[in-house]
Amino acid sequence: MNSLSDASHKQIIQPPVLPTLFNASAESILSDTKSLIERGKLTQDAVLACVTPETATFANTVLPLVQEENHRLYERQLIKFYSSVSQDEEVRKASNEAEHLFSSFDTDTAMRNDLYVLVDAVRGKGETISKESCRLLEKLRSEFEQNGLALPEEDRTRLRQINKELDQTKHNYMKAFSESQGIDMWFAREELEGMSDHMLDELEQGNNEKQGKLRLRVEGTMHFNNLMRSVKRSKIRRRIYFEYATSYKANVALLERVVVFREEKARLLGYCDYAELSMAIKMEKSPLKIEMFLEDLLSKISPTRDAFISEWRQMKAEDLKTRNELDDGKFYAWDRFYYSQRLMEHRFDFGSDDVAEFFPLDETIRRMLAVSEQVFGLSFVAIEKETRDGLSQGAGGDALIWHDDVQLFAVWDNIDGSRRCVDFLGYLYMDLYQRPGKRPGFADLPIRPAYTDVNGTRKYTSTGLVCNFSKPSKNKPSLLSHAQVVLLFHELGHGIHDLVAKTEYARFHGASTAGDFNEAPSQMLENWCWLPTTLRMLSQHYSKLSPEYFETWQSEAKSRTIDVANKSQTLTGDMVEKLVRSKKASSVLQCLALLNMSFFDMALNRPGSHHAAATMDTTHLFHSSSQRVYCFDLPEDLPPFQATETNHLQVSGMYIYLTSQLYSLDMFHTVFEPDPMDREQGLRYRRTVIGKGSSEDEMKMMTDFLGRPPNAEALYKELGLIGPMQPKSFTSNRGGNLSKGED
Repeated sequence: MNSLSDASHKQIIQPPVLPTLFNASAESILSDTKSLIERGKLTQDAVLACVTPETATFANTVLPLVQEENHRLYERQLIKFYSSVSQDEEVRKASNEAEHLFSSFDTDTAMRNDLYVLVDAVRGKGETISKESCRLLEKLRSEFEQNGLALPEEDRTRLRQINKELDQTKHNYMKAFSESQGIDMWFAREELEGMSDHMLDELEQGNNEKQGKLRLRVEGTMHFNNLMRSVKRSKIRRRIYFEYATSYKANVALLERVVVFREEKARLLGYCDYAELSMAIKMEKSPLKIEMFLEDLLSKISPTRDAFISEWRQMKAEDLKTRNELDDGKFYAWDRFYYSQRLMEHRFDFGSDDVAEFFPLDETIRRMLAVSEQVFGLSFVAIEKETRDGLSQGAGGDALIWHDDVQLFAVWDNIDGSRRCVDFLGYLYMDLYQRPGKRPGFADLPIRPAYTDVNGTRKYTSTGLVCNFSKPSKNKPSLLSHAQVVLLFHELGHGIHDLVAKTEYARFHGASTAGDFNEAPSQMLENWCWLPTTLRMLSQHYSKLSPEYFETWQSEAKSRTIDVANKSQTLTGDMVEKLVRSKKASSVLQCLALLNMSFFDMALNRPGSHHAAATMDTTHLFHSSSQRVYCFDLPEDLPPFQATETNHLQVSGMYIYLTSQLYSLDMFHTVFEPDPMDREQGLRYRRTVIGKGSSEDEMKMMTDFLGRPPNAEALYKELGLIGPMQPKSFTSNRGGNLSKGED
């Protein structure tokens, strides 16, 4: 790629559909939700009123049901989206309540034996229908059976109660996050040593009894992790760790209640445990094989892990001695992030702040989109305020976004690289900066799924990158660490999956794939962030963007005795080399974090018996899992840190991040590594994999793309655990190769 395109200077072409209006109120959200649910009930009743098992066909039974579902999902995703981004607390609450109502309707629908009988009758007749329709029919039947419709009436009644209890309990658990305003702690400025002066200057200063103190508000996991990386004093990190965990302690009882209900549900349905139940709809069906994969990975990575731990402990001892702090000879959970960061800086001789100067947020996004355009044949066209006004259906341009910070792009096919906008794909939104009430962390969230409606008209997708970067100041942009650049690419990967998928039915659209494949497309995009050529494409020192920025950097540089005159415009060859060399260590650290959560999650979902589920101490279990993976020392009082996590309820098995990584690395190293900017391979990837959403079997899509079943060789090489070798794998129940095993 010889030049970088600029989304803000491309010709604006009228998209075939107008952008969504974000002008809902709490009242309209609940009213619309109830109307959609009522429409769903009426459709179901209408089918049942005129169709019998003898007369049931795909056209008179499944098609009207799925057409109603398409419309409902199209509106439901938008309604749910408000809970993550709306500035209005009442709108966020209404959105959460609406999602609870939708979930209850889903539960009721999945327990309707009369509908199941009709769907099963259609399947039994073996009509000639499209491949996607065949997959839909199998999915519908499987969903009914997973909800116990083959059970006796008494067991079905109990299962219905369990599902409702699970929905309510998970809803209550998630409210702790959606309604959280963060936790406030007060510190003297020197106690927060390690945080940048810029960040400290932004903190509120106390009055009266808080005179001389700064208010630190901890908002979400990402902010917490950043504090753990930067705050130098071990006692302060410990205090933040304990207070953050304790603020969610009410979730402990809810999590343990979920464990009990899940165990009972699994056994009612004839499964050994909830892990086996949840894996019934994934590519890999066997919990035992996943446990073997995790155990094998931990065993092989342990020598590297032990070397890290030894260095961490040594660094902590030297650090405490230098700082005249008492050393108890122990290494705790709240030490991991800090000394991991210091070790990476020491081992690879660069600081994250030095690298961040080359990744100002807005410029990095422009370059990130340009790379994506080149590889995947896309065109991102920015829709500025003056253009929004003309697309707002008279509501005003501000109604097309939910906050002034939001950026809006129309996304088009550009498969020939001409920069001509050909086929419209959908809308991409970017909501990048943190603010009160906003969903914490980083995610790509679906806003509208694409599908083909009853009249054959295409409904287009909308998707949103929702992040929580620090806002820029007048004289300095928001700067990204390299890890944040990787994360941004990851979430864009989900967005591209949404944008390029072309499916007939909304339920199969975009990233709505099998759980153990879902992260693979976004994880694969991360690889571009570690390539020397791409790193230079993406980087641009912020001082080169404006005179004001140069003046700010010049002032800061003088205090660090940096040669201002010879500052490179992009990452230097030396910095790029150090970043690339750091990848293996970064991959190992990420793998350990995922193993930690995967072992805990497996233990939650495989208690062994109803008694074990009912008596499970999730706090002890969480810290035991962490101790096993990281060899942490444990404090006398164990804080309920597991209650700060949402993935145990939102993701059916944390191991899926590791299996997805296995697939993503295999695809990248096999296909893209020879030429990462090869548009032909990018377009083939679109056609073969992400363009199909989940309308085809995910293992088949990967096998078609790779020319063979996927295997673990690339993952093990990435972690430095093997050299060149012939792929070894064991075959899953689906015929896919999950991990290394016997020849």
